[in-house]
Amino acid sequence: MIHFQVEMDDLTRIESALGMAKDKSKMVLRSAINNTAKQSVTKLVDKATSMYHTKKKTVRQTLTTKKATTGNLVAVIRSSGPSNELYDFRVSPRTYNPKHRPRRGHTGNVRRDRKPGRLVMLPGTSGDQYKAFVIRYKNGHVTVAQRVPGKRMKSDPSREAVKTLQSLSVPAMLGGEKGVYRELEPQINDMLQRNIQAQIKQYLK
Repeated sequence: MIHFQVEMDDLTRIESALGMAKDKSKMVLRSAINNTAKQSVTKLVDKATSMYHTKKKTVRQTLTTKKATTGNLVAVIRSSGPSNELYDFRVSPRTYNPKHRPRRGHTGNVRRDRKPGRLVMLPGTSGDQYKAFVIRYKNGHVTVAQRVPGKRMKSDPSREAVKTLQSLSVPAMLGGEKGVYRELEPQINDMLQRNIQAQIKQYLK
């Protein structure tokens, strides 16, 4: 969750610059904050897709914005959603072909600045029976999965169960110590100040 708000110094500065009543200065700040929030959504989406093997649509659909009002000069951007399947990122090969699976298993990674890694339970082994594989479930959903040691399928107890491999959620990508927002925060703060100046000029016309 990302908050956009201003300090009382900003309000006082606008009142001084415009020589106007407080309710008018609040309108200036409301517009500046909401413009910043809108621009920030675009920046968050662009930055996330440049850092991670994900799509803009995947990121954007998790974002909602609560706009600032003159009574509450705070805008809030929220990202909510469950963890994404690893298959939503980068998996190679991606084709569902159970009769011709790669001998060394599939590879995958989430971040664009990292090399793909082998999707096996015991990295470094050549015959790992728990190599990940691309699967198509009965409902037609295709993803990458792995056998679960010691757990049996309810429909066929002679076979080990299968689990879909999961990875980062969009909120985790955007937040946290190494998240997208941490890198963008200085730019967004500067953008807010520029939007305040732009709104002041607009009202002075």
